Amino acid sequence: MVNYQMILNKRKIGNTNLEVSELGFGGAPIGGWPTLVTEDEAYSTVKAAWDSGIRYFDTAPLYGSGMSEMRLGNFLSEKKKDEYVISTKVGRVIIDVENSTATEKFVGSPNNKDSKFDFSYDGAMKSFEDSLARLKIDRVDILHLHDPDNHPNHFDEAKKGAIKAMLKLRDEGVVKALGCGMNQNEMLTEFAKEGWFDCFLLAGRYTLADQTSLETLMPICEKNNISLILGGVFNSGLLINPSPEAYFDYSKLDDDWITNVKKSLVRIPKDFESSSYWLNKAYSLKTACENFDILLKEAAIKFPYFNKQVSSCILGMTTIEQVKENIKLYNSEISNDFWKYLYDNELINRNSPLPL
Repeated sequence: MVNYQMILNKRKIGNTNLEVSELGFGGAPIGGWPTLVTEDEAYSTVKAAWDSGIRYFDTAPLYGSGMSEMRLGNFLSEKKKDEYVISTKVGRVIIDVENSTATEKFVGSPNNKDSKFDFSYDGAMKSFEDSLARLKIDRVDILHLHDPDNHPNHFDEAKKGAIKAMLKLRDEGVVKALGCGMNQNEMLTEFAKEGWFDCFLLAGRYTLADQTSLETLMPICEKNNISLILGGVFNSGLLINPSPEAYFDYSKLDDDWITNVKKSLVRIPKDFESSSYWLNKAYSLKTACENFDILLKEAAIKFPYFNKQVSSCILGMTTIEQVKENIKLYNSEISNDFWKYLYDNELINRNSPLPL
């Protein structure tokens, strides 16, 4: 038994009776993104997360063409289902191929498997059934619609197909909560008006560096009691070690950054399309942290929890050491004077909930 077990607080998901640990386990890295992770490394990392008190695990068929789901299933199948919360996603199906292109992004993923977008009713049902088999369970707590913003037609396709399937699965009781995951505010704001979803998985748009969701998405989520699960709290690494070599929104923060970001269909407001804007902001935040003798990534983990709409922050981890570090950062204490400094110096949106 490891000796770093802590009690993690839990928060509710929307109007459901689900509660998730405030710190969640993001399953993309154990699916081989962006580096190779062996079976043993994946198992020991998931075990360390469990031993540390993490009880919320997020995955998707995309992550390693099902490899992430299988690796989580290998460990979690040893536990009672009611002891943890699992979320996976629909919107892609895994297909057989001769030479997979997925291995370029998810290192070590099966060479004969790939994923393709499918937002049809039948595609969502097949994706869900295949996920159950890989996870070795008979129900899922949270089912997210995954990246319907990656093509102009996917929004309408999902409304006509995948979302109907998701609603049916929730009505049948094999899914407890419905969500939608992406890295932009605009489409989630539209989805929030429909009344279908209990939560959203938002990547990179409510962080220490980027609070662009605060004025648009947050108010309607609060009105409709839609919880937010946050991914990308480090903004792809910018809030760990800012430098010209750092990544932000999955692309290197160089002169070609905004071009590459737009290719991946990440929505960046026009006022913030300069790579130098984000790099300089990260430098200023790092300097502020150093003035208070805290780590930038420490502040990045602590910041979102002041917002009552945030239920959990999911972090990707591939080693026991990373689990230990993230638990330590989660449990750290930061002086209210630090947050006031950010507020007074306009290093953060002044409408952000803070302990002032």
